[in-house]
Amino acid sequence: MGNFINDSGPNFKAGEIKLDSIPVYQYNKDLKKEFKAGKLAKEELAEIYESMLVIREFEEMILKLKNGAYEKLSDYEYRGPTHLSIGQEATAAGVCCALKITDEITSTHRGHGDSIAKGFHAIKRMSEAELKERCPEFAGLAGEELLEAVLEDHVYRTIAELFGKEAGYGKGRGGGMHIADFRVGHLGANAIVGGGIPIATGAAMTTRIDVDKAKQGKIVCSFAGDGAYANGVVLESFNWACQGQFTDPELSSINFGLPIIYCLVNNHYGMTGRADREVCGVHPLARRAAGFSDCNMHAEVVNGMDPLAVRDAIERAKAVIAEGKGPVMLEFNTYRYFGHSLSDPRTEYRSKAEEALWKEVDPVPCFRAKLIEAGAFSEKELAAMEKKVAERNEKAARRAADSDDPKAEDVIKYMYTDTNSEVVPAPYNQLMARGPRPVIKRDADSRITYKDAIKEAMIEEMERDARVVCYGEDVADYGNAFKLTKGMLEYFGRARVFNAPISEAAIIGTGVGMAMTGYRPVVELMYMDFALMASDQISNQAAKWHYMTGASTKVPMVIRCSVGGGKGYGGQHSQSLESIFAHIPGTYVAYPSNPYDAKGLMKTAIRDDNPVVFVEGQLLYNVKGVVPETDYTIPFGQANVLREGSDITFVCWGPAVADAEKAADALAEEGVNVEIIDVRTLVPFDWETVFASVRKTGKCVVMSQCVDIGSFTGEIVSKIVAECFDSLDAPVLKIGAKNGIAPQAHCLEKAFLPSVEDMVETAKKIL
Repeated sequence: MGNFINDSGPNFKAGEIKLDSIPVYQYNKDLKKEFKAGKLAKEELAEIYESMLVIREFEEMILKLKNGAYEKLSDYEYRGPTHLSIGQEATAAGVCCALKITDEITSTHRGHGDSIAKGFHAIKRMSEAELKERCPEFAGLAGEELLEAVLEDHVYRTIAELFGKEAGYGKGRGGGMHIADFRVGHLGANAIVGGGIPIATGAAMTTRIDVDKAKQGKIVCSFAGDGAYANGVVLESFNWACQGQFTDPELSSINFGLPIIYCLVNNHYGMTGRADREVCGVHPLARRAAGFSDCNMHAEVVNGMDPLAVRDAIERAKAVIAEGKGPVMLEFNTYRYFGHSLSDPRTEYRSKAEEALWKEVDPVPCFRAKLIEAGAFSEKELAAMEKKVAERNEKAARRAADSDDPKAEDVIKYMYTDTNSEVVPAPYNQLMARGPRPVIKRDADSRITYKDAIKEAMIEEMERDARVVCYGEDVADYGNAFKLTKGMLEYFGRARVFNAPISEAAIIGTGVGMAMTGYRPVVELMYMDFALMASDQISNQAAKWHYMTGASTKVPMVIRCSVGGGKGYGGQHSQSLESIFAHIPGTYVAYPSNPYDAKGLMKTAIRDDNPVVFVEGQLLYNVKGVVPETDYTIPFGQANVLREGSDITFVCWGPAVADAEKAADALAEEGVNVEIIDVRTLVPFDWETVFASVRKTGKCVVMSQCVDIGSFTGEIVSKIVAECFDSLDAPVLKIGAKNGIAPQAHCLEKAFLPSVEDMVETAKKIL
């Protein structure tokens, strides 16, 4: 594929860099003239106004409900978030009315309006067959009656999710701050400020490289507030989207940029703080774009209180994307009339005079007045529409309040999916090689290294399934820091193997977005220590979306993390952190100890539909073992009894396994028969194999290279004591690294990590 090398030599001539200007408020069309000229149809104006009404009515329902003033639900006690977006309706409706059903959005914790608008406009565009497919219970209806029933169902499921009901879009698991509807391309609202932006960026990456022509041509719109535009992962995402390898035709193997529009909803307040003149140093916020691309990401400031101005900006942004010149950033200048939540009276940080000025441009009454002035609608017509929307909302709210709560016994249902990609659908089941296949060299005994076993697994899975992509820091031309991916770029091409910026959160977040939109990314964090930079995207995003959407989506991705302990790399490159992610429900955690398991577990991880934290020991990279060239997988949650014994059980994983074998050999010389269990995966964990062994031997030591305090070894000890108490002849002990920071000095690191001698000594305490 060639290196990205700057062939021009140094040039230190004096000069200056000029930045492009950012246009503001470009829409100046007159609704009355446009309508009379036939450029705006009555039907599309009605759709936009009704969309804004549905949002306003929904949000005011929450307000009244909290204050006990919503008569239709006077008997219902609402518990839940109250982040209202009243005042922002024109932005949500204006954006979503310009999108196709298949176009995708992500949103924010204040995202009821975006969710309602995306569903509303998608439903309006559905054929009767599509409406019936969405709601089979209405198969007997037709025409306007069918459309109205499906629209009411949309509002009903939105309110039901807000109320935590089983009928909600996420079956009550996510609630309003995490609402999603994947059937119409809504990939989810996000309670982490800015958390959805890398996900949207990943979704755009899927669209950019998707080999299924039916899925090409989509765009992604990512809604986020002004407060998000100071967030690290958000800025990382902008840099990510603007990479030369995505946007420069001379560098990119696919000649178009990411098809994404970043919708900056500037309502002028984060929670209570202002970006303008307080916590930000640029004005307008769209100037952020100048830091990421020479074209300012085609940034523009738009009147977010006018739905037609918003729609116009989106249509022009879509044209930019269609030319392969994305991404685009649009700042919508709007306002929210209420505080961060209903417990916020907003009197401490804004004035009544300010609110009064913004009330003068309230999008709902202002657009209403323009519709009448233009002669598009009569007062009677609009009043009838408003009455219909209010009644629809009331019916949906009553149904939602009366609907079933989730069953208490299902509290952790949907935590994991039990599905996988054993069958690869067309067109992804075709090998699309770009160059020579990397050679995995075996020795005379058919052995390869642990490192090559992982590489072979990745190559085989990428050959098998075109949805599998590999990216991370330095994985392309150089072949990653340990040469593990060397040659894969040339074989698969830069669309499927490419370098990432040093942006761990964006690496994971974009992977989540790709996984949620049908691809199967294998993303690399060069050292496991760096997972802490990405812990939000692993723990709050990858781990939670299957559950929070009531199993409406899956996140099939592999997060490769290598552990550098034992190499003298010091405190920030040596941590074995698998226990942290074993503590986060929703992720699987695998840590192979040998080449055979490394290949089999990696293949399982790639095929599994859950996010997998795949831990690799750098000390193991050059360890050799017999690895079949044939296709095989190793099931998760199936421990390996490496050695059978009768006197004591060793439970271990990763590099600790080889040391445990040496310790067992030393104890055997003293007549002690040790049973060794390599757990292979911490989540899911094979408890029954461990319990059966401990019940046989009556004694157990659990060991790993994790820092001892808070290690998953403690969880194993606890479960053994609870389940095998009557079989125990001695306390269950655990051993790990010292409760400190990994030192660089060799003598200190040797003392820091658990040794064979430590294992022998610990075992003797209970023998």
